[in-house]
Amino acid sequence: MPTSIDWAAVRGAARFRLALPRTPIGGRVGDRLGAGTGSSLEFQDYRPYAPGDDLRHVDWAAYARSEVLAVRLYREEVAPRIDLVVDVSRSMVVTDEKRRAYGELLGMLACACAATAGDSRIITSAAGEPQPLHVPEDIERFLECGAGRSVLEETHLPVRRRSLRVVVSDFLFPHDADALVGRLARGSALLSIVQLTSRDEAEPVVEGGRRLVDVEGGGALDLVIDDTAIRDYRARFSRLRLGLSTGARRVGARFVHVIADTPLREAARGLAAAGVLEAA
Repeated sequence: MPTSIDWAAVRGAARFRLALPRTPIGGRVGDRLGAGTGSSLEFQDYRPYAPGDDLRHVDWAAYARSEVLAVRLYREEVAPRIDLVVDVSRSMVVTDEKRRAYGELLGMLACACAATAGDSRIITSAAGEPQPLHVPEDIERFLECGAGRSVLEETHLPVRRRSLRVVVSDFLFPHDADALVGRLARGSALLSIVQLTSRDEAEPVVEGGRRLVDVEGGGALDLVIDDTAIRDYRARFSRLRLGLSTGARRVGARFVHVIADTPLREAARGLAAAGVLEAA
């Protein structure tokens, strides 16, 4: 079932862009200062003139003093590469509430990508190249959930070098947090990890006898959900969240946990407080 996005609610909360790293990043020509030289207005250095150089960059005043031709170098302007990694496995739409929250969260992040004025791509599969995200509404094309395995479970992820990476998933699949976060961060300019879960997934309550069905693998388990089971589950979930948070800190990444019933404006403020977003 496709994930529906309430764009009126999303745009009402979309007052942010993606947070940028403190160090310069590379990319195509745009409005973010990079580490190379180019044609922006910020002076960087001199070098000797070479045939073919743009004469507009020659420092004629210095030539008049020293009779040595020197060219002004300027810091290039670049737009960041943005890779939005999206989990389209069945667990992300297991309930109507989670499906709605997931669509709105991704819509808000897509708006933040657009406000960052970068080369934004979306990754939902390990196969092929990242797909362009020209306008926020493009994201709806990629949310036909039900693909089975999460892209995060694949050994290869087609992320780009020096990209701003935003990864959204519930992370409710077997993984080693340190290894996963390290793989996601490798070669990035900045990694942001957003864990989205339903309230029941984060804070389950006693329900008695239940049959639990794996929406991705198809298996089933009969279980008595009593105080002991709830305590054990919450301990495991806390370890999962702590593992992601600790792994993120080790590689200088951002981590934030969002619960599906959180109002969108509040979720946006939480993402900003975690360093994932900043005021546009």
